[in-house]
Amino acid sequence: MINSKYSRRIIMLALLLLLLILPVCIKSVYWIHVFISILIMALMSESARIFNLNGECLMGTAGFMLLGSYSSALLAVNCGLSFWVVLPIGGFFTAAVGFLLGIPFLRVKSVYFCILTIMTASIFLYITGYWTSLTGGWDGLQGIPAPSPIRLFSSTLTFDGDRSYYYLTLAIVAISLAVLYLMEKSRIGMVWEAISESGDLSEAIGINVHAQKLFVFTVICFFIGIAGGLFAFFARTLSPSTNSGSIFSMATSMYVMLYAIIGGKSFFWGPLIGTAIMMLIPEFARPLLQWRPLLNGVLLIVIYFFMPNGIMGLGTTLPKLFRKTIAVGPKA
Repeated sequence: MINSKYSRRIIMLALLLLLLILPVCIKSVYWIHVFISILIMALMSESARIFNLNGECLMGTAGFMLLGSYSSALLAVNCGLSFWVVLPIGGFFTAAVGFLLGIPFLRVKSVYFCILTIMTASIFLYITGYWTSLTGGWDGLQGIPAPSPIRLFSSTLTFDGDRSYYYLTLAIVAISLAVLYLMEKSRIGMVWEAISESGDLSEAIGINVHAQKLFVFTVICFFIGIAGGLFAFFARTLSPSTNSGSIFSMATSMYVMLYAIIGGKSFFWGPLIGTAIMMLIPEFARPLLQWRPLLNGVLLIVIYFFMPNGIMGLGTTLPKLFRKTIAVGPKA
């Protein structure tokens, strides 16, 4: 029997191969846009999950995504800087803001930290909406350019098309996920898990819990900022709408956490699977789109009670349920 670790690697390689050939197999531009959105949201969801390893729940991801989107887009529009320059700058700017906010915010516990990040995301949204001279206000920011071409060996790669931007997004998201994966599997990932199990005990053995949480918060803010920058150059226009359908609304922050839980937040690949499934279902069930919040709520309840480890944990959850059913058996 193939070792489960190698089985997962084979599955992940197969999924990566599938992602590479998708634009070749799919002719519809609309579906290319859907998969670009899935990649961006998957990076957001994975970042939120990584932060959750420290026992904290981040509910303001949309606000930090807004920072990454607008900082990179404004530098490109107003200063004429290249995508390759402004994308990391947007990530570092978001990380810097996250670091400064994390110093006081991470002194509080659990639900209070959630409330602070929710309120902060709302503040970012309204500042962007009312600072018309800089951001374009509620009317939005227009004219975001396409990523500039790069020369690779004897070829010039352009990214002004839908398929080319898909591959660019896939490459950047893959690199970002690889960095997060290596961090989680390293010694620092073990420290995060120890903090999640017991912050007080971690303090007792010499771990600076606040410093560790501040570090991981800064790191995931960087990657959320990268996701925001990718979205800005994908959409080519930004608007700080308070509508629930807006990418910068509170609903996005909730969906990001929902994707991680449904996929299985105990598994690194859980948010990726959860994001893909939960973003594809509405596309195949358009008549049910208005019922999406209700259906997500019901699904979350089902996951919580019957699949606590999410979709990725079905391999262990189903055998347990089967053994319990067999053990109980029919009554005589």
